[in-house]
Amino acid sequence: MPHPEQPTRGELAARNAELAAVVAEQAALIAALRAEVAALRRQAGRDSPDSPLPPGKDRPAAGAKKKAAQREARRARPGRAQGGQKGHPGASLARAARPDETLAVEPGACGADLAGAPGRIASRVQVLDIPPAALTVTEYQMMCRTCGCGQVTTAAPPPGVTGGPVCYGPNVVAAATLLASTDVIGIGRAADLMGALLRAPVSAGFVSRCLARLDAALTAAGFEDPLKGALKAAGVPGTGETPAPLTTAAATAEGRGNPHVYTVRTMRACTGGGPDLTWYGAAGNRTKISIAGFGIPGGCRGVPVRDDYGGYLSYDAGLTGVRQCLARLYRYPGDTYATGPASRVRTRQAGDALLARLRHSYDQAIAYGISVNLSRPWHKGSHPGLILARRLKRKAARVWLFATRFDVPATSNGCENAIRGYKLAAKISGCWRTLATLQRHCRVRSCLTTARTHGHHPLAAIRDALTGSAWMPPHPA
Repeated sequence: MPHPEQPTRGELAARNAELAAVVAEQAALIAALRAEVAALRRQAGRDSPDSPLPPGKDRPAAGAKKKAAQREARRARPGRAQGGQKGHPGASLARAARPDETLAVEPGACGADLAGAPGRIASRVQVLDIPPAALTVTEYQMMCRTCGCGQVTTAAPPPGVTGGPVCYGPNVVAAATLLASTDVIGIGRAADLMGALLRAPVSAGFVSRCLARLDAALTAAGFEDPLKGALKAAGVPGTGETPAPLTTAAATAEGRGNPHVYTVRTMRACTGGGPDLTWYGAAGNRTKISIAGFGIPGGCRGVPVRDDYGGYLSYDAGLTGVRQCLARLYRYPGDTYATGPASRVRTRQAGDALLARLRHSYDQAIAYGISVNLSRPWHKGSHPGLILARRLKRKAARVWLFATRFDVPATSNGCENAIRGYKLAAKISGCWRTLATLQRHCRVRSCLTTARTHGHHPLAAIRDALTGSAWMPPHPA
């Protein structure tokens, strides 16, 4: 007979079953937490080469990792020397047929005076240089004349001359505007360079007003309208966007939780089709409403080259086609590859197929990825391998468009390069004070970048805009 305080066999069995259930529950919880920790570690370790993250959000170690990969790639090509390769035409300064000035350099004495001695030209060297910078002062005297009818008519100042009684001329204004409109020089540094290089001491406020004057001139001339119209009519435009920091006060205003700079660019330079058109714009967020407000994506009917950002997807129905950027898409296989050994073989096969293998191999890899990952557990939703395989299947036509459209580049790198300057500007200046100043910078850069690619000197483009004859982008043929 059992002791009254001792549990019975049935109670022990029940308690054992209860403990076994607790152990099983804890084991499942531990497995789920391990998967979540692994996913968080993978998320924290991702950079732009293996994820959709922009390069501006890469970790400090990402640069060293990229350089190490480049060194390894160079070691894998021992036969390729650094620098220009054999057969490269190179480039050098061209001699002028008619120099502006010709000076003879006489040799020193040779024991006796060589003046009048016979001689010849031993060698020639043409030196291309700029004269020392110095301001010239021009006084305009606006005359008034009295007509025979008694009416007095007064002359207006020449175009580009504003203010007085003393003001800087259009060349100084254009130089200050050009320096400050680049992405690597701030307004204060531009003012310093004006005084140091051109001996035209100006203030930061003057440089800021120069930018505002050019922006007002471009707006009055309606510069953006023909540029946007030409981009909408382009056969192969590229799109891109990047975060743009604003001050805390500006970024926390209503509708400005995630300010971005956007760009649309024709991709002719990538396919040898001539000079490009480039437009920049800024918005306080990254939403479909902001993208629609630019007035470009909705009117495009060509084949845009872009990433898979959802803000552009609603315009796909009216397009001839969409070119999925392979550089962006190729990041996802590497990301999924890191989830575990079971994902590596077929993930790498799909990645290789993106670049080298035939469509049949590509489709086989996707089918295998779907079947293997369909029932694999994941702590949040579907397994990344399944998401990747389904995405590659859904976007197959866009991935392989380059096989039938040779005028469409395989990546949107051309557009990404065009917008990279804004990351430099953010590093140098820190941020823009308001969304309006960022939008002003975008308009100015749109004009100067496009004008330069079409052979129009940026200083001339600034002077023309300030004098009421702004350069307008040509409509694509």
